[in-house]
Amino acid sequence: MQMKILMADDDLDDQLIASIAFKRLNLAHSLDFVDDGQELMDYLYEKINLIQSLPDLILLDFNMPKKDGRIALEEIKNHPKLQHLSVIIFSTSNSEKDMNYALSKGADKYIVKPSKYEDLVEIFRTICEELESKPGWRYSISY
Repeated sequence: MQMKILMADDDLDDQLIASIAFKRLNLAHSLDFVDDGQELMDYLYEKINLIQSLPDLILLDFNMPKKDGRIALEEIKNHPKLQHLSVIIFSTSNSEKDMNYALSKGADKYIVKPSKYEDLVEIFRTICEELESKPGWRYSISY
């Protein structure tokens, strides 16, 4: 089953590295990008309005311009047609306050961006394996 993963991140270097890591896994799934929280919400609202399929997973950075990840997460989880979406916060912040906030607002998981490329590949591998194998994956991912 091909899954659609959407990553919202304003750092183009992070997007490039994520794309390379994802391609290295040679999976049939797609990884697309938006550059900030506003672009993410525009993308999701467009999909709803055109009755197109939404992503299976959103990887959401917290610190972005225009609309940060905190606001986007709340908007997603408060919208009746979006609240079911799986959202993993994927941020450089290792603040316990940020982690608790994200989980309290409905994020499925909070992952601190790794500094090593190999760790990023492993994170993507684990996420995809869990998505493929378990319908209730969002509560069983552990790193």
